[in-house]
Amino acid sequence: MMLYPQTNQLRNEISLDGFWKFAKDERNEGDSKGWQHSIPSDREIAVPASWNEQYQDLVHFFHTGWYEKEVIIPHIYKNHQIIVRVGAANYYSRVWFNGNLVGEHEGGHLPFSIDITEFIDWDGPNKIIISVDVRIKPDSLPAGEVENEHIIQKNGFKGQFPRNYYDFFPYGGISRPVSLVVLPKTHIEDVTVVTDIINNSTGQVDFNLTLNQPFTGLVSVMIEKEVEEFSLSNQTSVNGRLTIKDAKFWSMDHPHLYPLTIGLSEEGEKIDQYVLKVGIRTIAIDGDQLLLNGEPIFLRGVGLHEDFAVLGKGMHPAIIVKDMNLLNWLGGNSLRTSHYPYSDEFLNYADKNGILVIGETPFVGFVESHYNSTIEEKAHRVISEMILRDKNHPSIIAWSLANEGNTFVPQADGFYKSLYDHAKSLDQGRPITIVNCLDVEGDVALKHFDFVCINRYYGWYTQPGLLDEACEILNNQLDLCHELFGKPVMVTEFGADAVAGMHMDPPELFSEEYQAEMITRQYEIIRSKAYTIGAHIWVLSDFKTSQNAKRVILNRKGLFTRERQPKLAAHEIKKVWSREEK
Repeated sequence: MMLYPQTNQLRNEISLDGFWKFAKDERNEGDSKGWQHSIPSDREIAVPASWNEQYQDLVHFFHTGWYEKEVIIPHIYKNHQIIVRVGAANYYSRVWFNGNLVGEHEGGHLPFSIDITEFIDWDGPNKIIISVDVRIKPDSLPAGEVENEHIIQKNGFKGQFPRNYYDFFPYGGISRPVSLVVLPKTHIEDVTVVTDIINNSTGQVDFNLTLNQPFTGLVSVMIEKEVEEFSLSNQTSVNGRLTIKDAKFWSMDHPHLYPLTIGLSEEGEKIDQYVLKVGIRTIAIDGDQLLLNGEPIFLRGVGLHEDFAVLGKGMHPAIIVKDMNLLNWLGGNSLRTSHYPYSDEFLNYADKNGILVIGETPFVGFVESHYNSTIEEKAHRVISEMILRDKNHPSIIAWSLANEGNTFVPQADGFYKSLYDHAKSLDQGRPITIVNCLDVEGDVALKHFDFVCINRYYGWYTQPGLLDEACEILNNQLDLCHELFGKPVMVTEFGADAVAGMHMDPPELFSEEYQAEMITRQYEIIRSKAYTIGAHIWVLSDFKTSQNAKRVILNRKGLFTRERQPKLAAHEIKKVWSREEK
């Protein structure tokens, strides 16, 4: 894992986004008979974007896609380290540079970086080839279909097409930006900051810096006029603390970011610099309250997906701006990255705009057969990648380590405890949770976590059309949940499908009126409890899913259509939230 790329006087980033050559390969024969040197296709495809949305014959293509691009690297970078960075590719990627296999990565929602310095041809074009295998397997994260096992699953995903075990489309391809990152030979490799508030006007920033190799020289760390300098002798790391008087604390209303400027100097010459945006804030659970900077807050917001027509899961700044604008228009203050880590660009935007984020892993729908040492080890690796990438974002206020798994079998107890312990060893400052989707009685995992999250669809998957009964059950289940665990409770999903333009009086399932009444009534119940710390409506906008009889092409629980136009529920929840303080 490397720092998010930036360009300054000593670093550079060369974008490789745009058109790549593309070939589809259904043979899955390793290197596919020499394709690592040149792929047998002149068809072009866009990066970043899912391949499924760009050509009709790729909509249901779930094997290996091959990408190829040529790049010329200027001679001025000969004395630098050159890295290929892929923001995300789903699911298993291998990278060749000038015919050499230089690296591989498993996982679809986090970046990976590969050093290609020694393989560069400085006198001619260089060829980058990336293969992306999106086959849906039982041990993928999130998982494909598990055969011959009874699955506790309320939505009936078994047998859907494609055969994934989760309710969003398993897009394939390179979904986030690709670039060449140009770094000094000796450079700042990682930065960790932990902030604290000493009193009403004083902030504290503890930092740890890691260099890529032993260094002898001067390290300077500065926030505004506060500077610490360290003389290193053949060292690779340094720790320190900066105290800021008259500090501006990061909050929803005032998301102030301080530039933490780090420099390396050798014999009086600066050889590297990196600027990290730091928000000074605290987050904590105190009894039944969630505290930001010592003040109680209520997480009012939505779940959402990285999903848009044509782009699929492709990262595009306009989609981020639009979605966050819609959240602000509603009056929301928070979201969960359901159900995988979102892009660096998304979180950078959240930092700058005071949006509170629960960062979530891609561990959706774990079942009994997943509770083994192999999956546990893989899960630990993904948790490490997520936390190491996102640890410095002030917008990230909590971690969610799993969504809607089978937490009712004995094996789940130790498995989820190990996930919690591993995450806590990497980040002691943020509360950690998982999301339960069925009755809390008999759940063996929730007890290990700092607060309880539940997804509840009373009035939709159960008690369909019976809103009075559904609301009474929700009210009782919330009280039971708090009684059993004695921890703060958050409802991370509740809602109903509505087909835009469908109206019924009195309200019935799939009408805009039914969705609006269900969401507003259930939100008021959740908000009325002294022990609840948040309510996230499912979902911001309609999104694409696999095919099954309960989905009319899309999951239509969005407050907005997939094109981001409001349904009745959006207007109604905007009225409810406008009556609350931000």
